[in-house]
Amino acid sequence: MIFDKKILKSYIVPNSETKGSSPILRNPEDIETLEFKELSDLRTIYDVFWKSVREAPNNDFLGYRPFNEETRKFMPYQFISYKDASIIAENFGAGVVQVKLDRLKRSGATEKEIEETQARNWPVGIYSANRPEWQIIDKGLCTQSLYSVALYDTLGKTAYEYIVNHSSTTMIVCTLDKIPKILLSSSRIPNVKTIICIDPFTESNYVTNNDPTLTIPSPFNIKSVNILKSWAKQLDIDLYDFNEIQEIGKQSRIPHFPPKPENIYTLLYTSGTTGNPKGVISTHENYASAAVSTYLSRGFQMDNDDIFLSYLPLPHAYGRTTENYMIVMKGKIGYYSGNVGRIVEDLHALQPTYFAGVPRLLNRFYDVLTAKTINLPGKEGEICRKAVQEKISNLHKGLGVNHKKWDELIFNKTKAMISPKLRQINTGSAPLEPRVCDFLIVSLICKITEGYAMSETSSTGIMQQGVYISNGDTGIPFHGVEVKLIDIPEMNYLVTDLPLARGEVCMRGKNIFGGYLKDPEKTKEALIGDGWIASGDVAQINLDGTISIIDRKKSIFKMAQGVYISPEKIENVLIKHPLILQAFVTGQSVKEYLVGVIVPDPETFIPWAKKLIQSQTHTNTESYSFETLVKNNLVKNTLLADIESICRETGLNGFEIIKNLYLEHKPFDVETNGILTPTMKLKRFDAIRYYAKIIDQLYNENN
Repeated sequence: MIFDKKILKSYIVPNSETKGSSPILRNPEDIETLEFKELSDLRTIYDVFWKSVREAPNNDFLGYRPFNEETRKFMPYQFISYKDASIIAENFGAGVVQVKLDRLKRSGATEKEIEETQARNWPVGIYSANRPEWQIIDKGLCTQSLYSVALYDTLGKTAYEYIVNHSSTTMIVCTLDKIPKILLSSSRIPNVKTIICIDPFTESNYVTNNDPTLTIPSPFNIKSVNILKSWAKQLDIDLYDFNEIQEIGKQSRIPHFPPKPENIYTLLYTSGTTGNPKGVISTHENYASAAVSTYLSRGFQMDNDDIFLSYLPLPHAYGRTTENYMIVMKGKIGYYSGNVGRIVEDLHALQPTYFAGVPRLLNRFYDVLTAKTINLPGKEGEICRKAVQEKISNLHKGLGVNHKKWDELIFNKTKAMISPKLRQINTGSAPLEPRVCDFLIVSLICKITEGYAMSETSSTGIMQQGVYISNGDTGIPFHGVEVKLIDIPEMNYLVTDLPLARGEVCMRGKNIFGGYLKDPEKTKEALIGDGWIASGDVAQINLDGTISIIDRKKSIFKMAQGVYISPEKIENVLIKHPLILQAFVTGQSVKEYLVGVIVPDPETFIPWAKKLIQSQTHTNTESYSFETLVKNNLVKNTLLADIESICRETGLNGFEIIKNLYLEHKPFDVETNGILTPTMKLKRFDAIRYYAKIIDQLYNENN
């Protein structure tokens, strides 16, 4: 392996290279030890939360925007303090234990069942979108050494039933709209005996020390609630609301039952790209170390005045670790109003200093901001383009992100369109296009850092640190995390490759999960020994010791001529094309060439396609819709030729270039066509099924 020691950013552990394995990389602060130099007392999420409660009881903690029924608008954010949230959480946790014990005693449970319940470490399902109560429930369960099982709809229509049964969950905490669904499926989830409704059944407030904190009126009328209660009773299911559980917990006087580091903190089910979701068993040590590691690795120091907008789903590790990190900081978390389409409005209302997102949303920011700047017509657009070019040029010269003249004239206003206080954006789950990243940095006058992690690593792994711009890398290891690459001979990725080592990413640290629930075979595939997890992703180690994700191991397939194809490698090339928004590349084992489904970016594609048709056929295309343009053969063939040219320039082999394509006007998504996972990864086998007829058509056309 070759490194440039003058620019080395990772610490290379001496004599750690073995046959088939690269040297081990660490954060440069972890030369002597992987143990944290700060906050080493935070060994559980219980420790994380209660330390902040003790040290900053009156700090604002959780906020939401009440909805005004008269004006039909969302109001300004209201917050609850760390102290008030802790009171609700501990009462809720005690109440959960008490109602479970009451249920067991009523049903004539054995002494052993009661003892097991009293010993804690049993699951409670949470079935809700992000809201303050989600965080309170999570921390309430921690006070009693119980663990959450995240339930959500985007895994599929019946996935929540599979998760409930697979995890042996007997109690679900959910929003009111989920109760009919749970009752309807009660025969298929027979273990569920208790439902706790987050929304109050009456027009009452959550009360702590007789002072109202959160005021959330019941969205159903009393008649509807009574019907649900009667229905639940017929099914022998206990139905409570959030307030009842709090009051039961308060009266029970059950003391805290703090977890140990090795106790389970949460069971997250990964969406996966095929088959049933896998239950990722994560301990308190995993997530506590992830929160502290994130705090130590952010690249700039935040404090308890920092504000974060929560919209990343809490059933995912990314969202959970980010919010636990904010708790370490004793910062404020404001929850989005429930619709991603209102994110910009929520950002305006909250004015966060820190935002964590995914490329799909950041691309929307890009569209909003470019429409107001570089895409403006006339002199105004010309000035904006000049300003952006100059700032990006300065950025890449290492001159920073600020520019007195252009910021005062343009960019303080663009920043205010998102949040005037914004200092940092973190992004993950997929690469962010460099042109989008550069534009957002200069127009929002903030840092943007990209990272790489997995549910199995508690959403910590590799991240850019302390930089304004990316050189195409994903960063260096988080504090407390080790990274190495191992050979993938079937894909010709070897750690002995020159000039850069390439191979499968492996990670090790306290953040690594304990295994997949009831699935020893999958666990053995992932945990390869000596504390290492094999990620299934392919990376290279750059000359400066940074790591770049370049491919995906698990998606490879074989073509008729015997060559192995990595479709994600090709898709990553295609989506860098300015006309392409999404790409799906596939092949058949009996064929010698690839085909693809391309979703064009309407912002760039529509004007390009109209101009192309007009120039070639002298047809008036003013009335042509997006759907009409994607069906045009001239457009398709011109784009296909352009794709071939770009693929060759990028260095792809001839057999890696698609020979036919279908232009799709409907984007790949989670809900409509189910082709994406909730973390926006392509579900390859579902895509193959969804486009089966199209794929056959593409091959028949070429024949």
